[in-house]
Amino acid sequence: MDRKIYSVSELNSSIKDAIELEFGGETIWVGGEISGFKGHYASGHWYFSLKDKQSQISAVCFRGNNQQIKFTPENGMDVICAARVGVYEKDGKYQLYVSAMEPKGVGADALALEKLKQKLFEEGLFDVSKKRPLPFLSRRIGVVTSPSGAAVRDVIKVIYRRSPNVEVVISPASVQGDSAPAEITRALDRLYGMEGLDLVIVTRGGGSKEDLRAFNDEGVARKIAVSPFPVISAVGHEVDVTIADLVSDVRAATPSMAAELAVKEKREVLEDLAQFRRRLDFSLTSRIDMFSMQLDGLAASFRHHMTSRIENLERRIENYSGKLTSLNPFSVLERGYAIVSKEESGEIVQDSRMLELKEKLVLRLSRGRAFCSVEGTENEPQV
Repeated sequence: MDRKIYSVSELNSSIKDAIELEFGGETIWVGGEISGFKGHYASGHWYFSLKDKQSQISAVCFRGNNQQIKFTPENGMDVICAARVGVYEKDGKYQLYVSAMEPKGVGADALALEKLKQKLFEEGLFDVSKKRPLPFLSRRIGVVTSPSGAAVRDVIKVIYRRSPNVEVVISPASVQGDSAPAEITRALDRLYGMEGLDLVIVTRGGGSKEDLRAFNDEGVARKIAVSPFPVISAVGHEVDVTIADLVSDVRAATPSMAAELAVKEKREVLEDLAQFRRRLDFSLTSRIDMFSMQLDGLAASFRHHMTSRIENLERRIENYSGKLTSLNPFSVLERGYAIVSKEESGEIVQDSRMLELKEKLVLRLSRGRAFCSVEGTENEPQV
């Protein structure tokens, strides 16, 4: 019996032909759980396996295809893949060549949107503490919207009805379609370069979630986040919240509500001014009362301090006066002593040997003086 001996290459080639004959090289849909996912950073290709409870199959998604997929797969994620079954002859391994992928049970767009929201949230673009208040009085307002849509008419109508003196600057842009994100970004850049602008309104009328896709664009969100002016976003109805709404300083449900937030009526302005005046009057009165109490406290403290210092000085003066009195030589004279000096020279006599007979002397008494002359002396021996 003749044996047909296949080389390894021939066998793999035959298996490849059989598989491709079975599936006809057509794209099939395969559902399973992502496992062993690896993104090759150099080539950009994705390598992973699809598995269920019984088995698994290797898969590859080349860079040209995975760039069209709006999310990055993760291990454990249930997906549905559009793929072609093929054999990699070199390794004798059959695998799926994936051309498209979507999350099982969740649309790819919805998943991509949630991932973008999480990313921007972690970067702080939704931080409430960074939200800026709207100006008290806006004189020049920029509006990014379609120049032919209902939104621009609603905004202009409400603004001019509430405050006819406000200047409205329209920066036109498409608000839906593939070109909309780039046009909205350019429209914002034009407004950012203007002087004297008080705030910006980014708006369009309501629509389906697909129509609002431009306002969930990452580039548009980041451009709104760096605005030098407060931004009001009004790009849907009350139930539609876009990423542009989350990044903006204020969200309005409709274009008309955005215009009402941006511009106050004369009555509102007067009421606010009256309230500010009441607050100012109360604040000034409170501060004056506070300063008055502080001055009273300082005056009382000063008086107490000065009284204490004066009393202390008076005691010190009395003490010094007593010392001076006790040291005053004339106080000794009151006890019957006298100061003897020579009449001619005024020299104080301290020793009888300084005297000569008949020498004239002056006696200084506690009251008055006496004049005398020396009749004789008696010397005491020196000790």
